[in-house]
Amino acid sequence: MKRFLVLVNLSSHGGLVGSSHGGGGRSGRRLARLRELLPEGEFVVLGDIDEARRLAREAKEYEAVVACGGDGTINAVAGGVLENPDASLKFGVIYAGTSPDFCREHGIPTKAEPAIAVLRKGEVREIPVLAANGVPFFCSMNLGMGAAVAASANRLRPRLGDFLGTLWAVLREVVRGRRYDIKVNGEEIRNVAHALVTRMPRIAGGLKVALPPLAEDGYALWFVKDISRFGCLRIVWNLYRGKPCGEVRILRGKTAISSNVPVALEYDGDPHGTLPVTVSFAPRRLHLLAPTT
Repeated sequence: MKRFLVLVNLSSHGGLVGSSHGGGGRSGRRLARLRELLPEGEFVVLGDIDEARRLAREAKEYEAVVACGGDGTINAVAGGVLENPDASLKFGVIYAGTSPDFCREHGIPTKAEPAIAVLRKGEVREIPVLAANGVPFFCSMNLGMGAAVAASANRLRPRLGDFLGTLWAVLREVVRGRRYDIKVNGEEIRNVAHALVTRMPRIAGGLKVALPPLAEDGYALWFVKDISRFGCLRIVWNLYRGKPCGEVRILRGKTAISSNVPVALEYDGDPHGTLPVTVSFAPRRLHLLAPTT
């Protein structure tokens, strides 16, 4: 029996491949190398992202299901693992994207060989997982500006890299200066430049929110409001340094977020419609293969 089911997204814009064409050229050579490095893995090249979630949900008789791709692949595969009838099924990552915030947060190497060593070692972290309208997300959920930044950064990172692609996307949205009003559990917060929900400080491309220690049942709403474009630039500078800025609310249980106008919603690097959204914890924790020390 193979220990690992490895679900490979050949269209990820990262280190594994740079093409959506399966099997040939550089993509084929690197995939063949992964098979050599992990002979105890069964590798499946994905047709689309929905297949990733389905195969993870239906996986049987594996120790772990492994996502080989970027944040979108991680989201889909990990979400499928949480839906699998085997509550002990583990989740691992061989990263091949452009903004490895999930891996950095949990100490998972972004190079293939050390990442495979982590899989083999078998150490597990049990991770509380947030969900947006019942769908799990594993990094941060962004509203408004964050969703626009993610869409732009996804296009720019393959050419400019993680840091510069994210920075350019952020600066462009700061210049646009769009603001919106939201309601959080009925409380109105006006003139918001950016808001996000997260349990981890890393949000994208080197940006870090300074969070207080979070209890197992807690998560953070971070937002910036009533601020000029110049003030936004100072916020961006502080985010790149991980310095305190903006406002933080610690939340528990379910949180309803809405708006009177369409406000884009993004999590784990991909768009997911518009508000309203209900944030809650997923029913199960993720058994993540990651260093524990």
